[in-house]
Amino acid sequence: MDGDKSQIEPIFKYLRIASDLKDILKNDSVSCIAATSKIIFIGTNWGQLYILDHEGNAISDQKFPKHMVSINEISVDSKGEHIATCSDDGKIHINCLYAMENSVYFSLEQQVKCIQLDPDYESKRRFIVGDYQLKLYEKTLLRGIKPSILCESEGTINALKWNGPFIAWANAIGVRVYDTYEKCSLGLIKWEEPKQGKLTDFRCNLLWSNSTLFIGWAETIRICVIRKRNVMEISTRNLPGYIVDPISTFKTEFYVCGLAPLEKNQLVVLGLPKEKDQENVSQRPVLCVIQYKCNEYEELCTDSLTLKDYELYSSNDYSLECLTDENKYFVVSPKDIVTASLYETDDRVKYLIEHDQYEKALDVIREKGGKFSIIQVARLYVDYLLSHQKYEEAAKLCLDTFGNNKDLWEEEVYKFVKVKQLRSISSYLPRTEDCKLNPQVYEMVLYEYLKFDKMGFLQLIKEWQPYLYNTTAVIKVIDDLEYDKKDKKILLEALAILYSHERKYNFSLKAYIQLEHKDVFQLIKTHKLYSSIKGMINDIMKLDNERTISILLGQNAITPAEIVEQLEKNENFLYQYLDAFKKVDMTGKFDWKLVNLYAKYDRDKMLPLLRKSWSYPLQDAYELCKTNLFYPEMVYLLDRMGNTKEALEIILRKIKNIKMAIDFCSEHDDIELWEYLINESIERPEIITLLMDGLSTYSLDPLIIINRLQEGQEIPELKSALTKMLTGYSLQVSIHSGCNEILKTDYFDVHSKLITLQNKATTIRNDSVCCLCHRSIIGVKDSNKSDVVIVFNCKHMFHESCVTERFDLDSCSICIPTKAP
Repeated sequence: MDGDKSQIEPIFKYLRIASDLKDILKNDSVSCIAATSKIIFIGTNWGQLYILDHEGNAISDQKFPKHMVSINEISVDSKGEHIATCSDDGKIHINCLYAMENSVYFSLEQQVKCIQLDPDYESKRRFIVGDYQLKLYEKTLLRGIKPSILCESEGTINALKWNGPFIAWANAIGVRVYDTYEKCSLGLIKWEEPKQGKLTDFRCNLLWSNSTLFIGWAETIRICVIRKRNVMEISTRNLPGYIVDPISTFKTEFYVCGLAPLEKNQLVVLGLPKEKDQENVSQRPVLCVIQYKCNEYEELCTDSLTLKDYELYSSNDYSLECLTDENKYFVVSPKDIVTASLYETDDRVKYLIEHDQYEKALDVIREKGGKFSIIQVARLYVDYLLSHQKYEEAAKLCLDTFGNNKDLWEEEVYKFVKVKQLRSISSYLPRTEDCKLNPQVYEMVLYEYLKFDKMGFLQLIKEWQPYLYNTTAVIKVIDDLEYDKKDKKILLEALAILYSHERKYNFSLKAYIQLEHKDVFQLIKTHKLYSSIKGMINDIMKLDNERTISILLGQNAITPAEIVEQLEKNENFLYQYLDAFKKVDMTGKFDWKLVNLYAKYDRDKMLPLLRKSWSYPLQDAYELCKTNLFYPEMVYLLDRMGNTKEALEIILRKIKNIKMAIDFCSEHDDIELWEYLINESIERPEIITLLMDGLSTYSLDPLIIINRLQEGQEIPELKSALTKMLTGYSLQVSIHSGCNEILKTDYFDVHSKLITLQNKATTIRNDSVCCLCHRSIIGVKDSNKSDVVIVFNCKHMFHESCVTERFDLDSCSICIPTKAP
């Protein structure tokens, strides 16, 4: 027997039955077969009946009566105790395996092609025979075996199957189903003639599965369902209660030799190819699994079977017997019997492994289990993937399969070592505390990356925790390595990380600074390396001045003076540091430096600092501003030094801002400044107008400026300016007058409240005490002392006798103490 050579997964495994069967078939040949769960019954062309086990061993030496010619059919009851055979010699033998006295032998004196025992033959003792009529034979108490004609046939009945109340049988024109309850035929299923030969040249194959009837005849398979008619059909017409309903009909590419059920909508079909081979002999029979739907089918699996002398046989020489519950099938030819069993889980897995279908094998194990373990198959799969250079898939499989099994991981990793593909598995290696491999494994991965992919090496150093490998050993390998200039930065960064892992932070710090890498800031913060950066501040500022300043402001290991001393070499860095430092500094120690730096880098911040700080030399600051022509700053500094007139002069002559000059004069409220401003403005008509507009909001007497105007002097928009100034002055006078009235009213209101308050009575309680003797103010009886009590509005109280002459009774001695004379 040869299996299908394609890569389609087989459904069956095959085993040729040998042992005693082999000896039987040397001089005889198989004509029919029946099977039970433990026994097979063989009928031969010489009319002999043999009983064998499924391996082909004869079960007993018991001899059964022999037919004169070939046995046409064997039928076994449901218990497997009674075996009926029929033959063209007209004889019927019903043998009882365990009580020969219950056996039945008789002759019909005509050819008998088929026989079927009642499945419950033990109790009902009846069977059906097919010849030219469908006859039911029943055993009676008085008359022996009584025949009853169930149905006439159009020709010889050549196939017969019994299922519950229904009997299916075939003759020359088609198939009928007989209902034993209603004792009538349910109709005829006519069969069309094949394209080659006649219908009578082919054996009809009938199969029941519950209420479904499968018919395979010549090159056609038809599937019918026995169903009840609806109430309407039965009531309106005189019809049987059941109907045979064909649901699927399709033609095959071979002649059907046998049928057996499999799963839902699936059939096992034994067939013989229609065409002869090149030598004009029959081809090998095929065992197919088909899936049917409506009037179509699909072959799921087709196996060509090499049976003994297959070249000599036609389709009628083959048959198929099955044990449905066991999914076991017997393929029968005259000189050979082969069992076909469904692949079990282990068989499937073994086949899939042999054909490199490891994914399917793993799926089968996960679903069905079996003797093969997932680990076992996965390791084979890893070997297969590595041999086909599918390194990434092999690595993923290791992760999915081995989990936290350290021993398996370490064994499989060495397979990747052999093919120099540790890089493929690096991202899948376990790296947790509870599943940490031997450090050498991780080091081997790092060394391979170091050799072939230095950037990948650096990435692993960043990702992997230092407890996975020996950092000292890796550092030594890097130090001993000869590398190109382009790889220097990569390896230097890796060294910085490795030194950090070893707590050699100074080495790590130097490496980061040499790299100009911004991870240096995280390193400094994490490990508080503030004292270590004392001599490196300028270098770190070059990397990121804002983050450097943030670190410097947040530490105490380096004093601001030391920082300033180092940054003196770079004024820009010094400016940025002192500018930030000023926000947290309350001493003003570096204000003079910052004034100079603001003059150079950020003048807008200079004047606010001059106003806020008192920690700089005024004269030097003035000279600095004078050199740089910073006039607003000069005005402020001159003002602070008391030289307001010169300040006003700068406003008028340099800044040329009359509004600023007016504000300056108003701020100081100095008549001399006002006169100076007016005198400086009187010769310039355009400024006089501006001056008048500016004075409109101040309470300065307008006559000061009006009296200085020269007769005939042309002043643009003088009228509107005068009107605005006088209106403003009038408004100021009105406001002052209103304020005075408000003050007077408030004064009298407050004074009235004070008088009312002072006129109120003062409460003296029992717990009130004298502020001098601290005894109760009332209730003290002393004949030598006065009962008079002195009470001030502040609520302080005294006994008159306690107040000596040195105290002034015009005021409370507690609130306003008086000195002793």
